[in-house]
Amino acid sequence: MAFGEPDNQERTEQPTAKRQEEARRKGQIAKSTDLTAAALLMGALGAGAIGGPRLVSDAVVAMQHGLAAAAAPDLSTTGALALLTGATFTLGRLAWPLLLVPALVALAVQLVQTRFAVSWSGLQPEWSRVNPAQGFRRLVSSRSLVESLKTMIKLAAIGLVAYWTVARRWPLVLVLGQTGSEATLAAIGQVAFDLWMRVGLTYLALGALDYGYQWWRQRQSLRMSREEVREESRETEGNPHTRGRMRALHRQRVVRRMMAEVHRADVVLRNPTHVAVALRYESGKMRAPRVVAKGALLMARRIIEAAHRHGVPVVENPPLARALYRGAPVGQEIPRELYRVVAEVLAYVYSLRSRER
Repeated sequence: MAFGEPDNQERTEQPTAKRQEEARRKGQIAKSTDLTAAALLMGALGAGAIGGPRLVSDAVVAMQHGLAAAAAPDLSTTGALALLTGATFTLGRLAWPLLLVPALVALAVQLVQTRFAVSWSGLQPEWSRVNPAQGFRRLVSSRSLVESLKTMIKLAAIGLVAYWTVARRWPLVLVLGQTGSEATLAAIGQVAFDLWMRVGLTYLALGALDYGYQWWRQRQSLRMSREEVREESRETEGNPHTRGRMRALHRQRVVRRMMAEVHRADVVLRNPTHVAVALRYESGKMRAPRVVAKGALLMARRIIEAAHRHGVPVVENPPLARALYRGAPVGQEIPRELYRVVAEVLAYVYSLRSRER
């Protein structure tokens, strides 16, 4: 399969999740045709080993029946056609496991390699493929050389395994003509099975190695330069300056809402100017007092100044102010463990208001 060609930029970064997902949608997934072919070969061997004896016996019976029927002197044209049709159906009935099982095994291996990814982009025509110059460059590219080297290694390995297998069984092959027909067929079957098994396992190992190479090559083709990573980050999360400006605007809106709530507070607790927390409680509407504004340093001074402008009592209680600042978010009720001490402060504030009246 063809992956993206490297550009002139130095690709030192691992591919991001977005880059990998885009490649997956385009069908750029590591897979080995050798591994699929080896699975097909071994699936056919397994199907033959399981159903082969029964297949041979049924085929012999069907052949004997067909020959006996064909030798009948009164065989007509219609009978010969029916005999041919029956033989065809019998052959299909006997051969379908040998065709279906390997196909299913190869399909399963292919789906496992691609992780069930389905892409139609590979079916779209690419007019660059019919360009003679492009074709010549692909022919002499480093990838073509690697594929040629892989083919030679594959043929050499399979040839050596086949030669070694046949050489071990060569004495048995030499005496095949001196035995009976059944023994000869059994010996031929044993030699063929050993040869198929060893060649298939060798091809399967080569396919696994090829899949590892394809996976490594795909990861290398998806590597990104630092500029590409930054560009993708900007596209995904937005421009950093824009994000900073949005955060600043959000903070401004939060501050404005808090300062608008200060004049409705019942009390402001401070420490003495480092931390300030404004509380409000409405009996019958709230289960517990709620933090309507809080801040530290400059924001604390602004809250205290707003409280003085609107006549909200300011009580200096450093431990309580720090506890509320750390443990109660704005807009939320105070922690349960502070109910009692806050109730005492509110009772003190309400008593001051009643005296003023």
